[in-house]
Amino acid sequence: MKKFATWAIVAAVAASAAPATNAQPKSVAGNVEAGRTLALWACTACHIVAADQRFKPIYTGTPHPPDFNAIANKPGITAASLQHHLESLPDVPKDSLMANPDLTSDETRDVVAFIISLRDKPAAPAQ
Repeated sequence: MKKFATWAIVAAVAASAAPATNAQPKSVAGNVEAGRTLALWACTACHIVAADQRFKPIYTGTPHPPDFNAIANKPGITAASLQHHLESLPDVPKDSLMANPDLTSDETRDVVAFIISLRDKPAAPAQ
């Protein structure tokens, strides 16, 4: 009987988890426009934030920091992983190439929402 109960629990957990893999991603909590404005102010010294930013990044070191569009489209990148990355950066980089931008949690969420908004949209299915 214990074996049956164990398999029943495993089956129930698997069945409840399966729909989540096909679910639409949740919208990112954050203000995309506020994130864009902040990123254009705080991140353009190193990154290409938007094609229409006023000047090229002044940091010319290697490796060159990725464009925000490239970050948004990197496989496996999620809002949660970006949020965690930005919040866990050191004040003075040692192992990381990027210093902590010292943003509030709300500002970080806004920048993350902006970056995620840059993802390429899937092509419409052919008809």
